[in-house]
Amino acid sequence: MRVIKLVAIFLFLALVMDCLAGCGKQPQEKTKSVVVLVDLSESTRDLRNLYLESLKEVISKIKVGDFFMVAKITASSVSEPEVPVKEDFKVKPKDAAGRPTDNPLLVKKITMKAEEELKAKKPQLTEKLKGILLPGEERREKVTNTDIMSSLAVAQNAFQNYQRDRKILIILSDMLEDSERYNFYRENFTPRRINEIINAEKTKGRLPDLNGVDVYVVAATKEQSNRFFEVQRFWLEYFKACGARLARENYSSTLLKFVED
Repeated sequence: MRVIKLVAIFLFLALVMDCLAGCGKQPQEKTKSVVVLVDLSESTRDLRNLYLESLKEVISKIKVGDFFMVAKITASSVSEPEVPVKEDFKVKPKDAAGRPTDNPLLVKKITMKAEEELKAKKPQLTEKLKGILLPGEERREKVTNTDIMSSLAVAQNAFQNYQRDRKILIILSDMLEDSERYNFYRENFTPRRINEIINAEKTKGRLPDLNGVDVYVVAATKEQSNRFFEVQRFWLEYFKACGARLARENYSSTLLKFVED
């Protein structure tokens, strides 16, 4: 009988210790790595206000723990030297001695401070991007070509280097590739031609690894509706080959929705 009582007391104490260790902890929110690619070619010049509104919506959804990057789509995207925004909002709680800690009270205090800093930084990010999208005439960068495909290698590297629970890629572009390799203004996107392009990119090792990435495309364009749907059909197949998820409803002329969770 005494042994049974001792076992019961031991189990009770173990339960109390487990509760003290974990009951006070809040369930962690899922973090996300968000990469936005912005087309700065001349063909999108009249769409920059739309792009800015989309970016404001994206910025409003960034939380502590997330990674956020905005990169340019230019004539040579993969070698573009400037990355307008690259922010890692991951919190690494440390105690007074600078050692990592999981103390719930300290973690909460540090997280709250990080949230305040992020809130104050969001308007700054918006203003910085506004200056890039809508610069004065004297600062305007004239980009004649659009290398969308190589910009995806930039996104791939970001997702690999800043891993989070969820990977989100947002592309603000008319999606008309106009590079040394392809001219989508002239392409005839038959199923056969789409497969040829994808297989060529795969064979040459240029198809990016975007496995598990959720893709959103804001593809406003002045092109005729038939061309819009032809180009859309290509990119739906292309991203599928990259392992990404691009739903037809998330390829639109506006950012219809931006899913957080």
